Amino acid sequence: MSWIDSLKSYSERHPVVVLQFSGNEWTELIDSRRGVKEFTFAKSHTLFNDVKVPAPCIVIGEFEDEESLYCGLLSSKSAVTTLETRAKVSRGFEISPSTKQDLIALITEKRFSSPFSNRLSSQRPVIPLSPKLSALLIDKLSSIQNNKGGMRSIAESLSVPKRFNGNAALQEDAVQTALATFGLASTDHASELELMQGKDTALGRVKVMEDSVVEHDARSVPGYALIESGVTGRALFKKGNEQLEVFTANRRDLEHCLGVDLIYVNLTKQNIVMLQYKMLESHGKIEEQTDWIYRPDSQLDEEIARMEKFAVSSKPEEKEYRLNSEIFYLKFVKRDASLARGGIIIPLDHFKKLRNRPEFKGPKNGLRITFNTLNGRYLRLSPFIDMLRCGYIGAHADITEQLKVLIDEILGGNRAVITAIQKMGTA
Repeated sequence: MSWIDSLKSYSERHPVVVLQFSGNEWTELIDSRRGVKEFTFAKSHTLFNDVKVPAPCIVIGEFEDEESLYCGLLSSKSAVTTLETRAKVSRGFEISPSTKQDLIALITEKRFSSPFSNRLSSQRPVIPLSPKLSALLIDKLSSIQNNKGGMRSIAESLSVPKRFNGNAALQEDAVQTALATFGLASTDHASELELMQGKDTALGRVKVMEDSVVEHDARSVPGYALIESGVTGRALFKKGNEQLEVFTANRRDLEHCLGVDLIYVNLTKQNIVMLQYKMLESHGKIEEQTDWIYRPDSQLDEEIARMEKFAVSSKPEEKEYRLNSEIFYLKFVKRDASLARGGIIIPLDHFKKLRNRPEFKGPKNGLRITFNTLNGRYLRLSPFIDMLRCGYIGAHADITEQLKVLIDEILGGNRAVITAIQKMGTA
């Protein structure tokens, strides 16, 4: 199901809400800290009787003879006084058309045109639409190119993975790990966000500072030849004098060449760390505790071999220091566990040692990866992030630079480089 179909389907269950502001109320909203991008307001309880949240919303602002139209997500509502409900709008962005009359003109179907016009002619500040009309309006607005990026961001935000049960959840966790390493939360805003048309990416759920998200046709993006090979999204974050650039990509090339899911390059500390996710499956109980098993597949040894090709040692530069210059780490997560619970992280070298020890042997060639079997010899996400951020772990500067160039070539679709790596793997 495309994001448009998903948003249309969702709007039938949580119909679109039209919010109207005028006069000084609108100008004060425009001048607020985040403007229409994110704001709260309070109105009478009765206005929200038929409103289900979260719900897509259209914000109509009017001051004197000027109108502005925005789309956003009515993300929450709650009683704040005896008489009023507080509601929050997030992910707001300016849309086309830009006037109420032009918005009404979008709905040409006779069954819906008059009811839509009548509803918007009302002066009510909160106007819920019908389910079918909501789906039709979403369809009309999504067909306008300037609206697509922002509306996709709204659609993606409504389907955030909550549990480790597939690749989408793993990518979501990888993106959040990258943000946390940079000292950002999931609520922080990117200064730039580009999404590739028809490509799934966890970056679609990232909030952005600008009024809209840019959605490109992945087949033709001027200045971004690398997108043709498999990049599905790009986000740029700024914090002080530092910048974090996050790319998501089709897993095939990067994973096939390097055997990893997440690559973090810290240009400030000149270190690089690569992470691969492994899923733990429940297997009964031992002494009243769930027995968690990792079952290596036939590709594990090949993946490790690909990692080892690049796990070379080097001497540090005069001013750099590492507790450990290991590049590759494995993150074990429990299937269907909450993303908030994180997982267990261990270096590849540690994993290679423990996989042959008898206390880790499980049924059907599985490995018992648990708190008990590891006996405290593992990293949680927080200390892993701390050491990565300060440069205490990861490759030394010269290896980091070499790997960065290699990764850029892979993302850029350099088939000669990819073929050369594949030949190395079969040599």
